[in-house]
Amino acid sequence: MKKILLKFLTIESIESDPINLEHALRVATAVLLVEVTRADFIVQPAEKARLRELLERQFGLSTAELDALMEEAEADADRLVSLQHITRLLNEHYDHSMKLRVVEMMWQLVYADGEKDHYEEHLIRQVADLLYISHSEFIQARHKAEI
Repeated sequence: MKKILLKFLTIESIESDPINLEHALRVATAVLLVEVTRADFIVQPAEKARLRELLERQFGLSTAELDALMEEAEADADRLVSLQHITRLLNEHYDHSMKLRVVEMMWQLVYADGEKDHYEEHLIRQVADLLYISHSEFIQARHKAEI
């Protein structure tokens, strides 16, 4: 119970500070992307490189900032129990186009190693549903990444 209350209070304090909120949104996005690289149980070097490229491009990070974000996201992904708190944060603070962008980045990671695994697709479908991305947008994002 203490952990649940602490987590709730932490989220509340993050959301009241714009700098912390921006950081929390970056970490949440990065955690979802890390989860995609791990979905098929094999993290390929091409996936890792593509992940860094996507985060750098999306958030305009320096190498040091990107390294710190990756480290934090991987640690959070190690402790991840549910996608609910991550997607809730994104739903509350990202507009629809940014949530769709997250799904597109997830698909781009899937194709980084040249293979689409059913575990990867299942994870993205789950995230897309939690982010209120329609099935047609989900399919369009996949086709966009296949090109």
